[in-house]
Amino acid sequence: MILSKWTLIGWLAALLISGGIGLALWHFITDKNGAPYRAFVNYAADLERLLRLQYIPNTGVKIATQQLIAIAASLILGTLFKEPLVYLVAVVGAIAPKVHLERGLNKRRLAIDAVLDTFLVALANALKVSPSLGDALRSTAMLIRGPIREDVEYSLKEYNLGTPLDQALMNMGQRIESRTFSSAMATLLIGRTTGGDLPKILERSAATLREMARLEGVVRTKTAEGKSQAYVLGGMPFVMILALQGLDPLWLKPLWTNFIGYLVCGGAATLWIAAIIAARKILNVDV
Repeated sequence: MILSKWTLIGWLAALLISGGIGLALWHFITDKNGAPYRAFVNYAADLERLLRLQYIPNTGVKIATQQLIAIAASLILGTLFKEPLVYLVAVVGAIAPKVHLERGLNKRRLAIDAVLDTFLVALANALKVSPSLGDALRSTAMLIRGPIREDVEYSLKEYNLGTPLDQALMNMGQRIESRTFSSAMATLLIGRTTGGDLPKILERSAATLREMARLEGVVRTKTAEGKSQAYVLGGMPFVMILALQGLDPLWLKPLWTNFIGYLVCGGAATLWIAAIIAARKILNVDV
């Protein structure tokens, strides 16, 4: 009876201590002036930006909250069942959503750049029929497909709500965050401001974009072999180390058992990193 009484008191004490720690953590996390809350708000705002740029009907706060729940559940289950692999779920839950959204935004940006010349030609043809840029954008929006149509329609909605057309086009360039698209919009706005022949300007810009795409294809083809060789050379030291270690485990032992070996390893690692950086700069040709 005494043993069960002390056992009950122990469980109650553990429950109270756990509750107190939980309340303290909850207050620390939900404190609007605290660092965790500010980090959560900033992260949710970043997710919100990525969702808004891709016109995905979701909220950053909802995704961030789901991430926190998944991370907490993974940590609790990993601690209870003593299974280290469960902690990988927490790592994936912390990284995967934002990485997925950023990759989706990059793919969307590349898809817009790929059809930008077609959009400019269609807009130039529409301007030949109607001199009004707003009317030309409306007719062009009905012809184009893909992600660029969403941004054009959004700009037209801004224009219909009273935003000046030039500002709506600049906002579209800021949303897409593409240097190529922003350059095309800048060319369009400068030509419109200076009173130039917009159809010819747009057709010339489209031809320039097609030529740039052709040159980028040639550069990718010419540098593909060099990149594959860089990958092989970059991974070769590790393959050689594993092979030598398998043949004779004692042969490389002096490299990590004395000071001179540490210096040799440090120098080799420094040269390897420098070679990788130099190879990336040499092969990263920007047209």
